[in-house]
Amino acid sequence: MNIRAIPALAVLSLAAVNGSAPAGAQIENANLLEKRCAAGVAASCANLAILFKNGRGAARDQARALTLFLKACEKGVDFACGNVGEMTYLGHGIKANAKHGEAIVKGACRRGDAWSCETARRYGFKSGKKQPA
Repeated sequence: MNIRAIPALAVLSLAAVNGSAPAGAQIENANLLEKRCAAGVAASCANLAILFKNGRGAARDQARALTLFLKACEKGVDFACGNVGEMTYLGHGIKANAKHGEAIVKGACRRGDAWSCETARRYGFKSGKKQPA
């Protein structure tokens, strides 16, 4: 696999999520991401999950999004882990479990994922770190 293709796929799917890509491009992009995810490209699974989570370029399907985020998270995509945590916290595609969801988001943040850190701040999760005296 060409590792340089991953950022391009991320940009394409983000354009589709943000609505800046034509509707036909969103569907083609979902099909491409589906193929790449099936081939084991974790970033493609995470990007496809975004489409399902937001109902852009694919029918909104929280359970499918969660499954794809889990697959990507297990392969080390921390952004996907943060999404698993948020969805668990909110009960989207899974029974809500605030404590477990918060722990997952905070773990992805600790590993350096900026989106997960912003999500933790947005929900008011405490870092668990001691404040300097």
